[in-house]
Amino acid sequence: MSRFALRFPYFIIVICLITCVVGITSVVRMPVDLFPPIRIPVVVVATFFSGMPPEQIETDITGRFERFFTLASGVDHIESRSLPGVSLIKIYFQPGFDADSAVTSIANLALADLRKLPPGTLPPVVLKFDASSLPVCLVTLKGAGLNEARLRDLGQYDVRNQIANVPGASVPQPFGGRYRQIMVYVDPLKLQAHQLSVMDVVRTVNDANLILPAGDVKIGPYDYNLYANSQVDAMADINRLPLKTVGDASVLVADVGKAEDASQIQYNIVRVDGQPSVYLPVLKQGGDANTIAVVDGIRRGVRNLLDVPKQLVASVVFDQSQFVRSAIENLIHEGLIGLVLTGVMILVFLGSMRATAAVFLSIPLSALATFIALSLGDSTINVMILGGLALAFSRLIDNSVVVLENIFRHIELGEAPAVAAERGGKEVQLPVLAATLTTAIVFFPVIFLYGVSRFLFTALASAVVLSLFASYFVAMTVVPLFCAHLIKGHGHAAEHDYAATADALSATVAGDPPGRGGRLATAGRRFNRAFNRRFTAMLDGYETSLGRALLRPVATVLSITGMFFLSLALYPLIGKTYFPRTDPGQFVINLKAPTGTRLELTDQLVGKVEQVVREVVPAKELKILVSNIGSTPGFSSIYTPNSGPHTAFVQVGLEESRSHSSFEYMDQVRARLRQQLPLLSTYFQTGGLVDAVLNLGLPAPLDVQVSGTNMEAAHGVAAQLAHRTAALRDVSDVLLPQDIDYPSLKLDIDRVHASELGLNEK
Repeated sequence: MSRFALRFPYFIIVICLITCVVGITSVVRMPVDLFPPIRIPVVVVATFFSGMPPEQIETDITGRFERFFTLASGVDHIESRSLPGVSLIKIYFQPGFDADSAVTSIANLALADLRKLPPGTLPPVVLKFDASSLPVCLVTLKGAGLNEARLRDLGQYDVRNQIANVPGASVPQPFGGRYRQIMVYVDPLKLQAHQLSVMDVVRTVNDANLILPAGDVKIGPYDYNLYANSQVDAMADINRLPLKTVGDASVLVADVGKAEDASQIQYNIVRVDGQPSVYLPVLKQGGDANTIAVVDGIRRGVRNLLDVPKQLVASVVFDQSQFVRSAIENLIHEGLIGLVLTGVMILVFLGSMRATAAVFLSIPLSALATFIALSLGDSTINVMILGGLALAFSRLIDNSVVVLENIFRHIELGEAPAVAAERGGKEVQLPVLAATLTTAIVFFPVIFLYGVSRFLFTALASAVVLSLFASYFVAMTVVPLFCAHLIKGHGHAAEHDYAATADALSATVAGDPPGRGGRLATAGRRFNRAFNRRFTAMLDGYETSLGRALLRPVATVLSITGMFFLSLALYPLIGKTYFPRTDPGQFVINLKAPTGTRLELTDQLVGKVEQVVREVVPAKELKILVSNIGSTPGFSSIYTPNSGPHTAFVQVGLEESRSHSSFEYMDQVRARLRQQLPLLSTYFQTGGLVDAVLNLGLPAPLDVQVSGTNMEAAHGVAAQLAHRTAALRDVSDVLLPQDIDYPSLKLDIDRVHASELGLNEK
């Protein structure tokens, strides 16, 4: 390989230039994210039947779909939630399974089973998720003079439509606000006086307000489109609709009630800093999406909103990209420091700027070649990739140092630089390859990892292994070529000590430049001589200690063994965790009031929780407070952990400059809530992107599931487990999110008596 490089020098130079140009381009174009793409596809199937209680949803919709979805290939396991009017099923596929194929197969099965569902069930919505499909920010909407209905309309039809086209972003329907609806309020006594029922009013309004195309008509030379006033134009027209006509007199809607511009029953309340508001969650869609690019696109869209009221205040909060940027910047900063220190150490030991440059070339060339290979594999720049490169930086120069040292040995023997470069590189070619392979083989076991670990550590291992092999080719080609043309021989004899060799390396710069440069070179050689004298003395001391140890093998082995066992005593003092704990600058409080608590009362309890947070966190350190109470039985229920009017969660955002960490504030708020609001069940989580990805989107790192055919028995076992787990040391929160004691009223219809009155179940 060295002979090839010396025979075709321009080819090697061109390859290096191509590596630089393509590598820099790849770095600029590669998406930047916190973690590598985690390709564990999850398909969510949402089915809606308004008004149906959870028990019927589970029996008639969820259970049927779950049994049918087992026909799909590649399914790992299936989870489901049955809420009032909503069935949510999550189908987890095997890691690496094609996400598009998963969606297609589940969608086909869902449509095939649709005919077996209760009449009136809406067609299921099938969506693709993965472990990285998580909220990266929230867009909050508020403004003076804008009520909740107006805010929801702006969020649904204006803001959402303008930011939903950001590449990689998924913007669900807004949370909070009131769904605007024209309501007709009737007086039961007036209805009875006119011998009418509520259904008479409903039928009249429906029949008078239709989406009914009238077609077209050909008159003369033209074909005209027909537009009929089949839809009511204004709310006042509803009051003038005739309910029935007797003779020449008509009973109008206004005679028995009135129509108002109102809203339907509110099931979900959102408050931002205590003010009723609306927010839009922004999700990163798919593992290949770029968190930073998504948030930047959302910010641009929010700044350039069109056709919205001037008083509307749209803000991007809980920006997860800030943590990603900080993590990447810190890692790059530390890597550069390591790079500089590595260069200094090479200069100190080799004592030659040219020799240092020869070795130092291996780092940027190897890193750029690694990025080229990673970009071809659709990878991203993330903390695992950069961590792998930072880990390999010191190892990248080892190959070049070995080759360079052997080449200098041949030069010291009096050989010409070109001959020394060829022979020196050829002699160490196999040993350097063996050293590279032994380092790379350490990362082979990552192929046996499973789940999230596989995607995280495979990226780290890929960065290390690719950079190592790139450094091998650089050491075998670029370093010999550099030495052959830029390192000059000096014709000294063979027997030199370490200090003399270093002096010779320093003297490879042809002549001392005049003036200040010459003085610097002289000072450098003096420092190198002094360093080498001390280093040689240290080597002599090491050789003496080694000789004594070899003369006493039993004592040496026993001493090392004793030190090993003594070090094991420190193991219990070291914490154990899957991933280093990070402070995201925020936390989330999941709340659960007594089952069935009305939305209005839960809202009041959440207000008390917000007050506790304000008492614990100083005002100057509290950035924002967002509360989401209840759950709308519709599409938005896919994206919320809330399951009913008695559930809520509070997101607390902290300023960057704060006196305590997020975890300290979480502990303080947790203690206050247990003391002041014992009727609330609470569960705290960081709400950060790191924990969310590592937990596969689940709220907790430990998720215990109890299954069985008897729901009440399974819930009882789960309650016992929760009680015992909460008593364990170091367990902070335990939450049992499922409820089986939701209050209900049961109506028993006597079908015989109903038939005698001319009535049926409908």
